[in-house]
Amino acid sequence: MASPRAPIESYVAVVPAPTLGPDTYVNERPLAEQDGRGSVFGGLLLAQAISAASATVDPDFYAYTSSSSFLRPVVQTREVEYHVERVSDGRSYATRLVRASVGSDTSAASVVLYLATISFQRRQDASVAGRTLEYAELPPDLGGMTPEGADPGNGKEQIEANRSGSLQPFKPEDAPFDWLTATMEVGDRPSDVRTTGFSRSSGPLSSSTTTATNLAALAYMSDEMLLGLAIFANPDAVGPRSRNVALAVSLNHHLWFHDPGVRVDRWMVGERRTSAGADGRVLIHQQVWDHATGKLVMTGTQEALIRLKGPNL
Repeated sequence: MASPRAPIESYVAVVPAPTLGPDTYVNERPLAEQDGRGSVFGGLLLAQAISAASATVDPDFYAYTSSSSFLRPVVQTREVEYHVERVSDGRSYATRLVRASVGSDTSAASVVLYLATISFQRRQDASVAGRTLEYAELPPDLGGMTPEGADPGNGKEQIEANRSGSLQPFKPEDAPFDWLTATMEVGDRPSDVRTTGFSRSSGPLSSSTTTATNLAALAYMSDEMLLGLAIFANPDAVGPRSRNVALAVSLNHHLWFHDPGVRVDRWMVGERRTSAGADGRVLIHQQVWDHATGKLVMTGTQEALIRLKGPNL
């Protein structure tokens, strides 16, 4: 008998929908059950697109990069349709284009709401050993802090204290990830701000979990509280509880997976920072390491749109 699934496994899962077309998938878990806000949490789209694309490649292939664009808000509904296009298939590499839409009885059914290009690589065998470059940035120095010694409170609270109204993050009842704050560095400039913390799946993954499940789950995690970092780094501009923020939405999200053997039910260490704000857009960076091994498992960036209220509002 297979072991029970962790909450994150149902969040990232998709199922085939052959009646909607070839290589088409829909979310396994109804989005209506995922309370939190009117539009669908972007991490769900990131994760489910990877799950859908992964279902169309050989099991020996794993996703090594994902480039996503959020084109329009996806209003909560029962099903999001993921239409996968097999752009290329090679001996070692493959590429998939995933278009997400929400089915309805109107012409809007054909409108693409989310778009992702996901690239795959075949797992390397022993024949390439010693013939590739192997290096990575080291994890941040946490002064010996471990998850056991970190703040036992929810690590989200310090960033959420600056958020209100439409900026409130997605909060499912069965939170799929545990978060612990490690350090929060501030400075004179927004680009000086660094946040580090520990995260892992809120439950052990089932025995049936796959590489695709872990990578999709990591993609989901990569979007939790991410946009809030740019808001947290600009306290004077956004005001108490972000009262000066009129709009905050994700525009694009790019991920690079460095380790197909990552396990999201083991503690990971993440660092986040913001490097630029211009023309209404902000750029946020993140890196994630396996806590036990110090191995870099993911790098990501997100560009978001943040608009402040005018002087008369």
